[in-house]
Amino acid sequence: MKKLILLSGVMAFALFTSCKDKKETPPPTPPTVEDPAPPPAPEPVAEEDGTSVSISEDGVSVKNKNGDNESNVTITDDKKEVNIKTD
Repeated sequence: MKKLILLSGVMAFALFTSCKDKKETPPPTPPTVEDPAPPPAPEPVAEEDGTSVSISEDGVSVKNKNGDNESNVTITDDKKEVNIKTD
């Protein structure tokens, strides 16, 4: 009889312990990250007067500008082009 009372007491204690209302606190929310402003777009570079020459595996490009006069010569394996503008 003592064993039965002792066993039921242990069972009651285990039941109260396991059914105890546990209040879990939610983890704190991380602070919101503000998106930084995108970097400003570079301003378009105005073409200056002068001559530029580009040489690569594909071919040669020569550009000349003097005020309103402009000359472009492009020579590649695929195309040969000469463009002259005068205003």
